[in-house]
Amino acid sequence: MDHWLHGMFTALVTPFRAGVLDEPSLARLVDWQVQEGADGIVLGSASGEYSTLSGKERIQLVRVARAAAGPGYPILAAAGSYSTADSIAEVREATAAGASAILLRLPYYSRPTQAGLVRHVLSVAEVTSLPVIIDNDPDRCVIDLAPGALTEMAEHPTIVGILERRGDIARCDRIMRNCSRHFLRLTGAGDTIPSYFVAGGCGAITSIGNLAPRLLRRIREACRAGAFEQAQTLQRRLIPLHDLLSREPDPVAVKLALSFQHPGVGSVCRLPLVAAQPSLAEELKYALDDLPRPSNGHAIDHRSAA
Repeated sequence: MDHWLHGMFTALVTPFRAGVLDEPSLARLVDWQVQEGADGIVLGSASGEYSTLSGKERIQLVRVARAAAGPGYPILAAAGSYSTADSIAEVREATAAGASAILLRLPYYSRPTQAGLVRHVLSVAEVTSLPVIIDNDPDRCVIDLAPGALTEMAEHPTIVGILERRGDIARCDRIMRNCSRHFLRLTGAGDTIPSYFVAGGCGAITSIGNLAPRLLRRIREACRAGAFEQAQTLQRRLIPLHDLLSREPDPVAVKLALSFQHPGVGSVCRLPLVAAQPSLAEELKYALDDLPRPSNGHAIDHRSAA
């Protein structure tokens, strides 16, 4: 039986207006994700400009999204910093604010040992009853989680899976053999989703979900049906968009594209991120033309996060 954390999750952007959190636009984007069939959303990740958000804003993201999505829709709160004490406090607040699960980023900047990573993660996992997904992002944290350390973490009852940002197919299989076939493996590499499913993965957390949640859902459905050729064909429709988004730091180009899909939702990012190169706008509009159009249909029933 599928775990409710199987599927396609959108690393949602954080909309701003006049320098502050744009709550109406956030609620609008959350509602659209629900209607378009995203399996869930992640708030406060790198795509959500975590590093520029205050602690109050991070918790407000969860509260606004929960009110917009309803009580049963999966909302993952990205949390965690280089301080274990601060990470514990943030996870407690996200739990109280209505998160369904925690996406726990590994410590950055301090570069701990593998033993330090284990103690950090287990200390945080102790303070919440919510499922915890470990966010392994060696490109940002400058440290890669070793298989042995992950195996030790996976013994904790609330640690249920891992997000592998690089989408390493061989590593996906190795995690299954070291931990359990039930240990959730998600990819952050939005350009290799079908291949990750073939290797035993159960889903993805990507920023491209901001723009194409319905298409990602179709890829997921094809993978679950074993129709991997169809999934690859659908995946290829995203290649031009992936290439364009990679020209700017995440989520600069994503926000610009979103402003075309959803007039009224601003494209501004907080410093040190600046506006995209002007030439990118027309290319993004052209790539978006090949995606399913935003709909105003009925929302898909919210699945229980219990």
